[in-house]
Amino acid sequence: MKIDVHAHVLSEPYLDRVVRDGVFGFSRGEDGMALMPDYGPLDPGVYRHEERLARLDEIGIDLQLVGPLVNFLAWPGGAADVEQARALNQSTADCVAASGGRFAGMAALSLGEPERAAEELGRAVDEHGFVGAVTGTYAGDRPLDHASLEPVWAEVESRELLLFTHPSSAELTPLWDEYTLTVALAWPNETARAVSRLIFAGVLERHPSLHLVLAHGGGTLPFLRGRLNLAYTAPSYEYNPDCHAQIAKPPGDYFDQLLFDTAVSSSESLHFLIESVGAERVVLGTDDPFEIADTGGRMALPVLQSRTAEEREPILGGTLARLLGC
Repeated sequence: MKIDVHAHVLSEPYLDRVVRDGVFGFSRGEDGMALMPDYGPLDPGVYRHEERLARLDEIGIDLQLVGPLVNFLAWPGGAADVEQARALNQSTADCVAASGGRFAGMAALSLGEPERAAEELGRAVDEHGFVGAVTGTYAGDRPLDHASLEPVWAEVESRELLLFTHPSSAELTPLWDEYTLTVALAWPNETARAVSRLIFAGVLERHPSLHLVLAHGGGTLPFLRGRLNLAYTAPSYEYNPDCHAQIAKPPGDYFDQLLFDTAVSSSESLHFLIESVGAERVVLGTDDPFEIADTGGRMALPVLQSRTAEEREPILGGTLARLLGC
C-alpha cells in the first residue's frame, strides 16, 4: 500500500466563507480562482481535486493524508482558536468524503486556545475519523514546547495519532520577503528550530510514543544532528546546563522517534536523508499540489526505484500502514 503523508486541501465552501468574511485577506478573481494577499492565485489543486485524484491513480498512491494549509493554523502572534479549527476540520472532512476513499484526514489543532485544544482534538477525531493532526512550527506567540501545550501532545500520543509538523512563517522578517526566500530558506530552518526545541525541552522524552512526522524532510534538521549533539556534549567553555536539564541522552538520539517525509526537492538530498536517518524513518510525502514541492512524486519516486526493495517498502507506505493500522 502506497501512502502519501503530506498534502493540502481546503473545500470550496470553506473558501467561500473565508472570502465572504474577509479572513486573511482572501478574495476571488474574475475567473473564480481564490486569491491570496501578497501571493496571488492559490493553486486550484488545493480546492479542486479532480486532477489530483487522477494523478494518484497514475502514480499508484492508494491513500493521501490531507489537511489544511498551515497558514490557517498559525501566524505571527496568533493561532487558530476552536471555532477556526472546527471550520477547518469540517472542510477537511468534506474533502475526504468526496474523495472516494483516497483521502484520509488530518485534524487542525486549536493551539490558540491551548486549554481547549486537547478536548477539541478528541472531538474532531471521534466525529470525523481523522488519523492524525497538523501543526505549524509554533503556536502564535508560543513555541511548540510551551508547557501549556503538554495536554495536546499527550492527547495525540494516547490516541496513537500522527502529528504532522509543517513550517508556518513564525516571524515577519523583511529580508525573507524577496526571492521566495520564506518558503525556500526560512521554512526549512524554522522546522529545525522548532523540533530542536521539542527535543531539548524534553517533549519527546516525556512522550516516547509520539509519532512526529516532519515536512520537507525535516528541513535542515538532519544535516545538523551532529551540531546539536555538540551543544549537548560541550564539556567546559561552551557547556550549557539547559541542554541537559530535560533530556537523558544526546539530542540526535531522539531522531529515532521522528519521521521525515521525502519532499526534500532534490535526489541528492533524498539519498542523504535515507542514509542519514535510515529508510525506516523516511515516509513518502509530496506536498501536493504545489509547484515548490514534489507533487506527483516526480523527484522521490525515481530515487526510490534506485534504492533496494527493503528500503522502498517502508518509505512507500509500509511504515505508515503499520502506524495507521491499514
